[in-house]
Amino acid sequence: MMTKDRGYGEKGEALRQILVNRYYGNFHSRSAGRRDSLTAFSNATLVPVGPGKSQSGLGGMGALSRGEMSLSEVQCHLDKEGASDLVIDLIMNTTSDRVFQESILLAIALLEGGNTTIQRSFICRLTEDKKSEKFFRVFYDRMKLAQLEIKATVTVNTSDLGNRKRDDDAPDKDVPVRKKAKDSAVLVTDEAREQLLEASSATKKAFNSYRREADPDDHFSTADGTPSTGDKGQDDGEMSFIIVIMQPILRFLQLLCENHNRDLQNFLRCQNNKNNYNLVCETLQFLDCICGSTTGGLGLLGLYINEKNVALINQTVESLTEYCQGPCHENQNCIATHESNGIDIIIALILNDINPLGKKRMDLVLELKNNASKLLLAIMESRHDSENAERILYNMRPKELVEVIKKAYLQGEVEFEDPEEEDDSGEEEEHDAASPRNVGHNIYILAHQLARHNKELQVMLKPGGTNGEGDEALEFYAKHTAQIEIVRHDRTMEEIVFPVPNICEFLTCESKLRVYYTTERDEQGSKINDFFLSAENLFNEMNWQKKLRGSYSSSSKWPLRRVLQIDIHLLPLKCYCINLMQCK
Repeated sequence: MMTKDRGYGEKGEALRQILVNRYYGNFHSRSAGRRDSLTAFSNATLVPVGPGKSQSGLGGMGALSRGEMSLSEVQCHLDKEGASDLVIDLIMNTTSDRVFQESILLAIALLEGGNTTIQRSFICRLTEDKKSEKFFRVFYDRMKLAQLEIKATVTVNTSDLGNRKRDDDAPDKDVPVRKKAKDSAVLVTDEAREQLLEASSATKKAFNSYRREADPDDHFSTADGTPSTGDKGQDDGEMSFIIVIMQPILRFLQLLCENHNRDLQNFLRCQNNKNNYNLVCETLQFLDCICGSTTGGLGLLGLYINEKNVALINQTVESLTEYCQGPCHENQNCIATHESNGIDIIIALILNDINPLGKKRMDLVLELKNNASKLLLAIMESRHDSENAERILYNMRPKELVEVIKKAYLQGEVEFEDPEEEDDSGEEEEHDAASPRNVGHNIYILAHQLARHNKELQVMLKPGGTNGEGDEALEFYAKHTAQIEIVRHDRTMEEIVFPVPNICEFLTCESKLRVYYTTERDEQGSKINDFFLSAENLFNEMNWQKKLRGSYSSSSKWPLRRVLQIDIHLLPLKCYCINLMQCK
């Protein structure tokens, strides 16, 4: 899949020309019309092209080689040749899983980078030909099938463990006594008993999985020492193709909504057909299912997330975020008011320790928490009511949210204790979106937005609260958080909260005053246009100031002996210069 422009070089271009020539043969004269576009994409004359050489296509029109074309140009060229129509037809009509998967990957390559031309081609084809019902039904059925596969896999494994547990516990004499005591106190219906057995079995399976990861040498899966006889592939957490294919599907749906495409955001929710397929709700239900909520294991969220499925969960959260960014109020309400445990799952991803994955791959856990906080912010974006915020606060304890912020800051503080001599690596860590401190900052902004609707949380976010612990974290995030007010097209004013990068500390007071007094207003009285024209110079100045102060701080750490050695070596040169001046 092509994600950026590539320079193929002369050898790569020559090889491609030879392969294209062998494939098409000598049909130049018989199919000139069709090959005009093909050779325009692959150097029409089928000869090696070096840098600086120009060449023309079959019709005499100039053409660029693929290596010289941008990603957007390649995508638009393929769209003109019917690639978007081909993808839609294959998705609707193919019965092969392999063809379906490759079709989705081609669609992702076409939409990569948020190409609005390709997005327009998709929605025009689906609306004009009235094929959207069949097209979206394919994804709807795939999502339903994946949910059933997840439930069936968990149910089969836990039912085996539950049956084995009942057989092993039969000789125990204490069990009948406890059972009689419970039966005499509470009347449990058959439906409730079945749900309790399913929840307990799921919990037992998750606990055994945790024990196996903690001690790989332990070959016993049950507490009483019975050897494990379960399916090895299922124990390893391998997902079937029905579940794995969901990741490219969700990526494709995310790219359809890229750049806050309001038409496609609404189109995923409602197609105005006889049968509408709400893919927004289905995506949320899929997240609810894969995180174990449907098996009664919401409290054991971390035990259902592992290295095999964390990428799929991340993609699901990112797709849900793109559905409602912009904002799309209808999709926001659709996610916030859905009857599933989707919102509770997202909150749990932020507040809970996702172990044992966090002990092995904390970077994956931080990325998941980062995406979950962005999703909650997207659900509340540009809202003038408190409904969605109150729904989020319903199952979120403010104290836990503040503790997560402080914990992320302290975790990032440990990483920043490394030597600061390596400026390049430090800069990469600073801009790493999934670093502990940046994740904590995003969660702080989420808490800042929620605090408008909760006085208790508002008090806790102020440094010097009740216990006074972790004030350093709150002071740091408060100092590096700013807000601006913007006016929307409907003349409504909105407050935007954003993190202030650390590099802004290197902006001098003189530069601030210069920008404030010299930025010119346009015809509408706005300074925004002229300000953005000078933004690049300000950024370069901040980088330069950072390097200067870094070099000064590093030179100040030199030992005194090193400084004296330099002075001793320079002393003869100074004396020579003084004598030379006296002679003149």
